[in-house]
Amino acid sequence: MKTVFLNRFLQILFISSFIITFSCSKDEDGPENPPISQEDATEFNAAMAQLGEFTQPTEEPQQEVGDPELERDQENQTLECATQLYKLSPGFDEMLTLDPSTDVIYPGAMLKGETIPTGEYVGINLDRTPITLSASLTNISGSPVVTIENPTLSTVREGIKQILDQEVTGATAAKINYEITQVYNEKHIDVAIGVNYRGAGKKVSANVDFSSSQYKNTFVLKFLQQYYTIDMDPPGRNPSDLFTNLPNVDALGSTSPVYVASVAYGRMVIYTIETNSSLTEVNAAFDASVGSTDGSIDASYAETINSSKIQALIIGGSGSGAAQTINGPADVFKFISEGGNYSKESPGAPLSYKLRYIRKDFPIARQVLTTEYPIRTCYEAYQKYRIELGGIEMIDHAGENGDLSLHGYLNIKLFQGGVLKASESYTRTRNNYISVREGVFWPIPGDETSEVELYKPSLENDYVIIEAEFTEDDVFSSNEYLGKSSRKIFLKDIKSEFDDAGDLVPQPEILELTEDSGSDFDVTFYVSRRY
Repeated sequence: MKTVFLNRFLQILFISSFIITFSCSKDEDGPENPPISQEDATEFNAAMAQLGEFTQPTEEPQQEVGDPELERDQENQTLECATQLYKLSPGFDEMLTLDPSTDVIYPGAMLKGETIPTGEYVGINLDRTPITLSASLTNISGSPVVTIENPTLSTVREGIKQILDQEVTGATAAKINYEITQVYNEKHIDVAIGVNYRGAGKKVSANVDFSSSQYKNTFVLKFLQQYYTIDMDPPGRNPSDLFTNLPNVDALGSTSPVYVASVAYGRMVIYTIETNSSLTEVNAAFDASVGSTDGSIDASYAETINSSKIQALIIGGSGSGAAQTINGPADVFKFISEGGNYSKESPGAPLSYKLRYIRKDFPIARQVLTTEYPIRTCYEAYQKYRIELGGIEMIDHAGENGDLSLHGYLNIKLFQGGVLKASESYTRTRNNYISVREGVFWPIPGDETSEVELYKPSLENDYVIIEAEFTEDDVFSSNEYLGKSSRKIFLKDIKSEFDDAGDLVPQPEILELTEDSGSDFDVTFYVSRRY
């Protein structure tokens, strides 16, 4: 009886073991998801092709918007200032992150396309086919390639770590690039440096207060030290090649989704510079600092840096993530020179990334940022001139003594664009002559003076003309004609001079009357520029 029971028990145990073994073998050998049929793949790819690119502005260079607003400067009365609104919409194949700890921007990550222009960057997590990543490092001891079977944030990080954990032979010099841009408001900073991800540009713009800055100009200098890139191999030619289980197209968003095709790693310093110096002066000062071997530069360059307010935002390396104040050229040199090469101890941080659309042939998803900003330009537009009649003086009159009786006139006129803007004149007739004596200046009586303000005069073409004509009335003989003279004085030749008290010093202009042989008369006018 015991033997029969034992045999029956062994039979049941064997059959159960066989069933369990067969079931496990079937689970291990069979695929988790059935293969995607060609028909399903074709239908899915066709649906993906109907999704358009994400909506964004048209890529355009800087252009004027509307007419400039003109106003007179409140501090310098000679200046007119034009505030012109500009619009700029540049395109970028590659964008900065400014967030080394990002959990959505990594090689192979999928993102909803409509969330890119808004800066939200919403991830897509679906069943994925394996992806192949490679590093651009050429001096590691092993392979720079890794295959990620199930691409997620954690598995991609682990795969990148496998590459970077290998031994490095020799130094890997960073690829260095820097550029400087003048900026006019906070949004312009985002466009200037090329950042859109989750408001990360505020890390830079927070260092500048455009509304209350005491400086004339603001610049952003972007200094990149790129160590290497991690790139994802193209998964094929069609969107279906990315998935082990084709998703509902609606789950991918309202526009064509994208994936992160490449991420650059390294170190970056972004300087915000508030200064009264020009772009040329600031660029030269930083060129000198970057090219220095110890931070020492010429005094003029040092003065440009020392007189400016400079903040540095460092991404990657020591001190990264927070803005730091720059105290002179030595700090500029220090922040740039530190961490210039890749090493296992200094692997760098994510700096920039490149996106591709998930559609046939995976084209680059070029991003366009747009901003409007006012530029205020001031220029000399107002000039004020003073014209005045002086008087007449007999320098010499051979053979005669005593007073001479003269009649005639003197005129001074100012013209702008051929139009008379101001004039003064004085006339004496034979019945109302003047008496002059040799060596004594005879001033024109009264205040024969005019001041006129001109708007945008042509210094080369606009002018003042002075003229005089006099005759001597001789009771005992015929009248003697002293002569007529005139001269044109262009505005560019009119001086502006003030005394210690700040009062305008009139500048004399003299005409000589020498028609009468042996007689010399000087007629004086005053022409000055007040501002």
